[in-house]
Amino acid sequence: MNLNIRNQKNFLAVISAILTSLYVEIYIIAVQTELTFIDFYNSFSLNKFILILILLFIIFRILYDKNLRKKALDFIYKYRYWLSLAIIVICVVFQIHGSSINELNLFSVKHELIFGISRNVRSDEYIVNTLFAFSQYQNNFTYFSDIIRAAPTDMFIIYGQAVWDIAVIFRPFNIGYLFLNPAMGLSFFWVSRFVVLTLISFEMGMLITNKNKILSLSYAILVILSPLVQWWFAINGLVEQLIFGQLGVLLINFYMNTTDYRKRILSALLMIICAGGFAIVFYPSWQIPFAYVFALLAFWIFLKNRNNFSYDKKDLLIIIISFAIFGLIMYHILNNSMDTIKIIMNTAYPGGEKFNGDGDWSFLFDYLASIFFPLTNMNIPLNTVENSVFIDFFPIPIIISFIVLAVQKTKDKLLAGLLALYLIFIVFYFIQLPDPIISITLRDHMKTSRLFSVVTFISLLMLIRALASLKEIKYKKLLVIFSIILSMTAVYLSTFFYDLYYQEWMMLALVILYAVTFSIIFMAHSRKGKTMFLICVIFISFTAGALVNPVDNGTDVVFKNDLIYEVESIVHQDPNAKWLVQDMPINYLTVVGAKTVNSVNVYPNLDEWHIIDNGENEDVYNRYAHIMVNFQNETNTTFNLTSQDSFVVNFNVNDLEKLNISYILSPNDLEKLSNENVTFEKISEPSIYKIYHLKYQ
Repeated sequence: MNLNIRNQKNFLAVISAILTSLYVEIYIIAVQTELTFIDFYNSFSLNKFILILILLFIIFRILYDKNLRKKALDFIYKYRYWLSLAIIVICVVFQIHGSSINELNLFSVKHELIFGISRNVRSDEYIVNTLFAFSQYQNNFTYFSDIIRAAPTDMFIIYGQAVWDIAVIFRPFNIGYLFLNPAMGLSFFWVSRFVVLTLISFEMGMLITNKNKILSLSYAILVILSPLVQWWFAINGLVEQLIFGQLGVLLINFYMNTTDYRKRILSALLMIICAGGFAIVFYPSWQIPFAYVFALLAFWIFLKNRNNFSYDKKDLLIIIISFAIFGLIMYHILNNSMDTIKIIMNTAYPGGEKFNGDGDWSFLFDYLASIFFPLTNMNIPLNTVENSVFIDFFPIPIIISFIVLAVQKTKDKLLAGLLALYLIFIVFYFIQLPDPIISITLRDHMKTSRLFSVVTFISLLMLIRALASLKEIKYKKLLVIFSIILSMTAVYLSTFFYDLYYQEWMMLALVILYAVTFSIIFMAHSRKGKTMFLICVIFISFTAGALVNPVDNGTDVVFKNDLIYEVESIVHQDPNAKWLVQDMPINYLTVVGAKTVNSVNVYPNLDEWHIIDNGENEDVYNRYAHIMVNFQNETNTTFNLTSQDSFVVNFNVNDLEKLNISYILSPNDLEKLSNENVTFEKISEPSIYKIYHLKYQ
């Protein structure tokens, strides 16, 4: 009998592993190519399939055996922190990361991604953030670098690079760059943030679900593999805000529930890092609405624990010292960066932006199609980055919250507070409010699309919190019918907003997928129902988020080519020379220390542009900007705004001396532009790009 049961479990494990492995392999191929039979036949990797199959067989074999499942899950839960540390160490050793720097493989360096594809649309990641990080190796991680913009540039406050300064404790995930080579530093930056956000989100789930592990894991997956987090993973401090905000709430809860003052002191020190890390993200469009959410959660923690919280004079001393440490470090940062902050606040973009209502209704349904966003063959007419959100299963969280609070009459202060904040943010999102209100609430500093991202986060919190309290709902057949109708309505409205967005098979897939998921949510009062919900979450989140970013290793595509070797040699001989880069990624040469005037200007160098413009075009260049350059000798230098964050400088070559330009990298023939004032001397042509040395009369 036992042998038959064992064989049955082995059979189920094999079948489950085969089907799941096929799904994973098909999805990976669909992400990498257009999904046709020929693509599948040519791209199918037997080695990867077998590896995935073996891994999944072990997982399913454990899951199908009650005793093994309990032992394995208990082991993972008990040692989750040590296992997480091991994952980080292993990935760093093998230089694993999720950067799209393969987009910078301009010279056909032999390199293969492990999984997925690099994303051209994530240029702010691989061109700006990652190359800035590499450039810091060239100046010993100073707070101000003259490599970027070829002028002293604050490397800490805006794009948050690693610096040898006490302030780096507020950016702990950059510390790897200070001690490791660029490849390992990049790996630590990516992997540590992924792992830590997963752990902290799980712990937050445990807090808001009263330690329901299944719902907590569902919440953690819905956070870390959300389209929003994955498409924005490496820029604008989104991950840091979620880490520091959630961890701050957890630490307040821990502080109020322990009487061990050594632990309270440790909690206070960590809260300093959380407060500082959240504050210096310097992206108010997300910071402000997230601050509302975490303040609400903190207030709930206070109400929940106030009757059992014991405190004395030691706590007052801890608070005073904590505020003093925080204040001193923040004073140091502001003292260094205040001029930078003032410049940014007075820019046309982003400093001059004000927001008020006028939200797009289509954002309510963005989560539906997010399972197709990573695919390359959908010809999606949307900006997948700008339209990414948390998968919140709208309008289910509102319905479930209403059932729990009104129908089942559960007294839940947190759920009620989240629902109230949700409704307030919906008003902020859609309705234009009077100036005094948007000023007091800081609504005018929240970009409307970013505000909706936080709305979906609140909605996700509502859903998980409500499911933790949900009691059995009768009339299950009616619930299934209602779920089908709801799914069909949501998909229809989504197609109505997006127009020509879906193919018929996509619509059918969405209706089936979300009808099943909605039905399971309504029946998730039991452990079995919650487990089924977790399975749906794993499937949807993997499809929508797991391969948004590639799984890659190393940095050879950036550093191992003849052009970089040549530029590095020139920089070594002429380290103070200024460069311009034409028709290639404008930060590229900064990784070997080339002081590039038109590298991405995270804030404007007004003094420099005034030399050749006298301020006439200040509205064009007074902004965060990607700067393209052209060269001619027929008209005066002109500045043309091409988008909110980019402009073109059409240089008259006679103005190059005013900026003291010594070298230009360009694929074009510039020697013909030489005149009596300036000579373009081609000194090297290591690739399709030519390096010109400028000589002035």
